[in-house]
Amino acid sequence: MEKFGFFEKHRIPTYNNPNHIIFGLLAFNYNICTGCSMCVQCCPAKTLVMDNKIPRMKKAEENGECMACADCVAICPVQAISLKRPMILTRYFKTLDIGDLMPPRL
Repeated sequence: MEKFGFFEKHRIPTYNNPNHIIFGLLAFNYNICTGCSMCVQCCPAKTLVMDNKIPRMKKAEENGECMACADCVAICPVQAISLKRPMILTRYFKTLDIGDLMPPRL
């Protein structure tokens, strides 16, 4: 980093800056959720946690960085999880295509 100039250092994107990356957002239907915790176990980003048999997303300050991969949506046996927002890369990243939010491997 010492070889970068002043302006270059400020142009390098960082994951902890909310202006550079907006992480995904999930919605839970707690009326049909069974509390099986399969979503928590399959989350590659470790964004989900169980609170008294109720899944929830970690807050951003708790390192809750959802990639919106939709693995939890695909594995939920009662379809109690849905994607509300994809992961959005801004300013420094070029997004090739943002399609419809769809769960993987269906």
